[in-house]
Amino acid sequence: MSDPSESKVKYYGIPFVLLFGFWLILSPGFSAQTIFLGGVVSLLVVIYSKDLLFHEDEMPLYRLKHFLNMVHFIGILLVEIVKANIDVAKIVLNPALPISPQFIRVPMMLKNDMNKVIFGNSVTLTPGTLTVDIDKDGFIIHALTDEAAEAMKDSFIETWVVRQEENK
Repeated sequence: MSDPSESKVKYYGIPFVLLFGFWLILSPGFSAQTIFLGGVVSLLVVIYSKDLLFHEDEMPLYRLKHFLNMVHFIGILLVEIVKANIDVAKIVLNPALPISPQFIRVPMMLKNDMNKVIFGNSVTLTPGTLTVDIDKDGFIIHALTDEAAEAMKDSFIETWVVRQEENK
């Protein structure tokens, strides 16, 4: 069983460190007054917004392993976004406009709400696809072409998010 004080350190400590680091990045100089004020403001923001913060069960990215996986995922997602941009540009520039817009349903494979949001937003960020709705049965996704619709089945996004959820 984990120590409750260790849990509080994670729950309040991580947001404090992130806010304080952001404060230091934006600060024009590093005087004692700036550092003290940044610490006080960061602490007050964390205390004031404690009800808005995620618990570790809700936000798996609070674990270092999951955070590093997310950084890797973002790199892969950026490459896929560029490839999808090129595909959509080819479609738009083609005088025949070879599109076959359609809605598809991707079955729900996730339990964690944050992972559902990550999946839905990743699909929407990828040109040619758009997450229209999320319900208990699955995701409703609009795809611009048959190829984009097929790519949604067992996509790298789905694979990564499911793996992220299984690695609790």
